Amino acid sequence: MSFLETYLFCVLGIVISVILPVLRQSLPQPLTKGPVALGGFLARLWPVAKPYLVLGIFSAVVGLLIVAVAGETLKDWRAALLVGYSWDSTLQKLKG
Repeated sequence: MSFLETYLFCVLGIVISVILPVLRQSLPQPLTKGPVALGGFLARLWPVAKPYLVLGIFSAVVGLLIVAVAGETLKDWRAALLVGYSWDSTLQKLKG
């Protein structure tokens, strides 16, 4: 795999790591006040998604360093995907 392909799979892992917690926190809650309009849903989703997106952008930049250091060790797309996912997931856990 080329450097770019490896990096893109690393970024895909980061994207998955960003999307999963956002989706988990945006699962429907029991309604107490009636149905929520789309605008209300988006207004509720942004505060949840923002910290993950910022951390994901940081991870994508650091992903360049990871792929550069790993070099030829990341020969498989699955390994690159897992490296990206585990890097961002670890940062999320350390951030708290």
